[in-house]
Amino acid sequence: MVSRLRRTLTVQQRASAFEHTNKVAIDVSEEERRLLEEKSERLRKLRLAASSPGE
Repeated sequence: MVSRLRRTLTVQQRASAFEHTNKVAIDVSEEERRLLEEKSERLRKLRLAASSPGE
């Protein structure tokens, strides 16, 4: 029974793990958003270059 209690996370440990998980998820979503914006910008520039072949 004692070993089972040692493996159980405290409320504070669970809250800390939850906060860490949320931070990681936020960081990942921000990175994905940034990459999508960069990709969109590159595609926009390519479309502009393709639509004005004289330049």
